[in-house]
Amino acid sequence: MSVENLVASLLRVAKEDLDGARILARQGNRNAIYLCEQAAEKVIRAVLTSEGKHAGILHQLNTMVDQVPDANPMKAALRAVEHLGAYATSYRYPTSVGRTQPPPTASEIDETLNKVERALSAAVTGFKVDLSKSNAPAGSVAPLR
Repeated sequence: MSVENLVASLLRVAKEDLDGARILARQGNRNAIYLCEQAAEKVIRAVLTSEGKHAGILHQLNTMVDQVPDANPMKAALRAVEHLGAYATSYRYPTSVGRTQPPPTASEIDETLNKVERALSAAVTGFKVDLSKSNAPAGSVAPLR
């Protein structure tokens, strides 16, 4: 798969994850925040791909964002959503004594959804991705500066 196709595919799936998170959030479903994390992770992976870096298979978003050069204007938006990494791991599973993490409040989820939406929109614009075309490559995969 070309880098242009990979970046575009990551952003399209991120959009689908974010749309799903919004639907679940309206229903008060605890999985909304997990899908929000998944959307953020894919945006971060798209940015790293444009930088010629591989994010690996872990969900440590802060470590992934650390790899984004400071010169990349997306870094601040990615830092704003890196806290979601916890929702890919500890939030999804009960503790050894059977407890689960309490879900974030509706307002916290809404604020986070909006932060991920802003990061996604910036990446879509920066990489010139047409989300309405299912197989179109990114128009640019040059590192954003």
